[in-house]
Amino acid sequence: MKIFYGAAIQGARDRAERAEVHKYLIELIKKEGYEVFGEHTTGNSREETAQLLEKSIGPLPPPGIDRTRYVRRKMIEAVEGDINAAVFEVSVPSTGTGIEIAHAYKRPEKGLPEIPLLALYQRDYWPSDLSSMVLGISEEELPHFELRFYNNLDEAGQYVMQFLRNLKR
Repeated sequence: MKIFYGAAIQGARDRAERAEVHKYLIELIKKEGYEVFGEHTTGNSREETAQLLEKSIGPLPPPGIDRTRYVRRKMIEAVEGDINAAVFEVSVPSTGTGIEIAHAYKRPEKGLPEIPLLALYQRDYWPSDLSSMVLGISEEELPHFELRFYNNLDEAGQYVMQFLRNLKR
């Protein structure tokens, strides 16, 4: 089974700090036997992120608009592709992650299977708090979407493990 992992990589106050969060969560998912798309989020620098991205989507065009468009297309293909669920770490605001979330929950509109979605937000991490576009998703609107607030990595890990256990049912 394959899990899409999405998170902000460009707007983080400290890319290395957030990379550690992503590494922890991705390793938990992999230990449970899942394949993960999104390991580029574990890059500590722009260069390392690009190298990790190339491992999952192939050679990148040179920096510039062609690369940007290529990466965007590949990320959308991944979230609309052969995945069984998606996990998003949404503590850092990200237009890109928001677009990935929308593509994930709108899969049925494209004739693709609905998948379970988990969004994790570290309490009080970002000064302006969580985006209303994510916070405003209701269970009635998207019953397959879970939003969980966590205080530390252990708590985030517990939410991920609970989500994965529910997938195996």
